[in-house]
Amino acid sequence: MGVRIKKRGSKWYVYVNDHGRRKNRCVGSREAADRVRCEIEARLALGDQGFLQDGGKPVPLFKDFAQGWLETYAEVECKPSTKRSYEQLLRVHVTPRFGEKKVNDIRRDAVKKFVSELSRETQKIEVVAVPKYSKNTLRLIVCALRTVLNAAVEDGLIENNPAARIGRFAKERKTTSPSQRYDAQRN
Repeated sequence: MGVRIKKRGSKWYVYVNDHGRRKNRCVGSREAADRVRCEIEARLALGDQGFLQDGGKPVPLFKDFAQGWLETYAEVECKPSTKRSYEQLLRVHVTPRFGEKKVNDIRRDAVKKFVSELSRETQKIEVVAVPKYSKNTLRLIVCALRTVLNAAVEDGLIENNPAARIGRFAKERKTTSPSQRYDAQRN
């Protein structure tokens, strides 16, 4: 069992770890964090673990949350062209993969696998297999997923964003013309 406080940015958080169940909450000031920490430690000592439960707040499917995010946040905060880009990237690439999962069931390893698979997809141009997606397209797909999951973090549906700081999967490739690639394949 552990209750600790930590400052992140300008806000103070209380972190509770009790027999593998972890929760954290933003409480504002240092004084408030100390008060909440003392209260939680007292409740844990008495055996009260009710605050560790989810409180019955239903967690939506990714497709529903993303659609709601597009209709609320993206409608107000983004330029129309950016909103259209997010809509397309989510509809074509992200929702088919994560749409039927609950937002809190999306894990970092699943996101890494998704990006890795996208980066390995190829298509035939003439007689040569080339990457299907450019590095920039992969970056935009991950950006759309990360932005929606950031909203889920802000709404308190998930503790941290599994798409944050995803490493580079697209290797630097030499740019060659299709005829050079064809010649290389023939030899």
